[in-house]
Amino acid sequence: MWDLQRLRIWRAVVSTGSVTAAARNLDYSPASVSQQIIALQRAVGLPLYRRAGRGIEITEAGHRFAEESESLFGESARLDRVVAQMRAPALDRVVIACPSSVAKEWIPAVLRDAVTRHPHLRFDVLTNEPVRGARSSAPDMDVTVLPGGVDPDGDELLAVDAYQLVVPSDHPAATQQSVRVAELEDLPLLDLDVEGSVSGDVMDDAARAAGITPHHVARADDHYGLLAMVMAGIGLAPLPRLAALDLPPSLVAVPLVDPEPVRSIVLHCDPDAQHRPHMADIRTAFRRAAQRSGPAD
Repeated sequence: MWDLQRLRIWRAVVSTGSVTAAARNLDYSPASVSQQIIALQRAVGLPLYRRAGRGIEITEAGHRFAEESESLFGESARLDRVVAQMRAPALDRVVIACPSSVAKEWIPAVLRDAVTRHPHLRFDVLTNEPVRGARSSAPDMDVTVLPGGVDPDGDELLAVDAYQLVVPSDHPAATQQSVRVAELEDLPLLDLDVEGSVSGDVMDDAARAAGITPHHVARADDHYGLLAMVMAGIGLAPLPRLAALDLPPSLVAVPLVDPEPVRSIVLHCDPDAQHRPHMADIRTAFRRAAQRSGPAD
């Protein structure tokens, strides 16, 4: 069984290359550090260092031993966390999944309300829209999106989110009251879709309804990336209104029409979790956050 404290001292010596520096960093005396590394070298049975003038020189074996011991400290830290969790009062864990636009605009207000009422809760927030509505595991609450007009099938409709075209402020479309979907055909577009997300499907459906085939120069599954691309002059981004709030002065969002692309933002609660006492308060907090974000059109 290796002495972790002795290993920690050795790693400090290897990191600094000096017994004196390691002692200073660890708040030990140089003599104490020297005693510990002498004992460690004896236990290893290999030369970990050699004398070099008034200092020491770390051998190849000494460097490797320090590197290979790193995983032990990781496991020790993990065990410390397990013990701390066992000692601490049990915390209820709430997993919320949502697109990144919801995470930015709604989640801070939702969690502020929730932790005020239920300080024992711990929240895990999973962002980005799942591919075609599929997630690897069921969260307690899933704020997801459906194409506009689709029945939420028992889930709660929080908002209807209309799409806008985000353009540089000096682009000709920036001064228009609206942009027809048919006008997008010859423009370099950025797609909020990589592998089949609903938010991307909404624009694909609108393009088909307008009889056009969009020209996509780049795709991303997060609206932050698309906004950065617009600012870089790569293309223009059709985005849901919730993803186009608080734009920098260099960008402008213009409503899309004929047809108006919209997505429905719905709240689904896992049946096994929805009866927990705090879930009703979190649901109410989502309603309030959706109302505060303003109308979708």
